[in-house]
Amino acid sequence: MPEGLVARLVLGLLLSAAIAGAGIWRRALTWGGAAGAVVVGTLIFAFGGLAWAIPIVAFFVAGSVLSALGRERKRALAAVAAKGARRDLVQVLANGGAATALALAAGSTGQAALLFSAYLGVLAAVTADTWSTEIGGLSRRPPRLVTTLAVVPPGTSGGITPLGLLAAVAGGLWIGAIGWLALLLEGGSAALGLGTALALGALAGLAGSLADSVLGATVQEVRWCPACQAATEAAVHRCGALSLPQRGWPGLNNDAVNFLASLIGIPVGALVVALA
Repeated sequence: MPEGLVARLVLGLLLSAAIAGAGIWRRALTWGGAAGAVVVGTLIFAFGGLAWAIPIVAFFVAGSVLSALGRERKRALAAVAAKGARRDLVQVLANGGAATALALAAGSTGQAALLFSAYLGVLAAVTADTWSTEIGGLSRRPPRLVTTLAVVPPGTSGGITPLGLLAAVAGGLWIGAIGWLALLLEGGSAALGLGTALALGALAGLAGSLADSVLGATVQEVRWCPACQAATEAAVHRCGALSLPQRGWPGLNNDAVNFLASLIGIPVGALVVALA
C-alpha cells in the first residue's frame, strides 16, 4: 500500500462523511445517496488528493443549492421524473462513478497530471447537465426536442431551452475555474492555465449536456401512464397505475443516460489540453 494512503483514506472518510451529513440535513441526499457520496469522496481524496477532491465538492454543493431554486415551477418536471429531488445511491454513482474510476487510475498509475484533464471533463459534463436541468427548468419558454426542435412539455427527456444551454456552459465554466483554483492551491497550476481550464469546462460541459439530451430523446426508456395520459420515467406512476413502455431501450433509464453522457467529458477534456 502506497505511503500515506491509509491516512488519506481516513481523512477523506471524515471529510466525506461531514459533507454527506450536510446533504442529508439539507435533504439533498437520501441515506443511500449519502453512503455513495462517502465512498466516492473518500476514494477521490485518497487517490487523487486535494486538487481532485475540491471540484467534486464544488459540483455537489452547487447542485444542492440550485435544486432549491424555483421549487414550485419544477413540480411539472417532478411529475415526469422517476425520482425526487434527493439524490439516491444510483444517482450519486451515475454522476460520480467515472470520476472515481479516474481518481483510482491516477493514484494507482502515478499519472495524476495526465488524467486530471479527463477528470475535469467528466465533472464539467455532469455539472453542466445538473445546472441545465435545475436552471433550464425555470425557463418560461417551452423546451424543444434536441433532435427535431419540436416543442415538447416541460420535463420531456431530450428537451432543451436556451436558458438550459446557457446554464450548461456556466456549469462547465464553474468546474473549470474550480479545477484551476484547486491546482493553484496544490501548487500545480502550471500544468493547466486558467484559459485552458475554462475552455475545457465550457466545451466538456456543453458536450456532456447535449449528449445527455440526445440520448434522452432517442434511446432513453420513456413510459406512458394510461390512467393520467402522461409520460413518465417510472414503472409505477405517481397515481399508482402501472406505466407502459412508450419508446427507448428497456432499462436504459435517466441514471444510465447520465453516466454515459459523463463519459463524453473524458475525450473532450483530454483534447482541449492536448491542443492548448
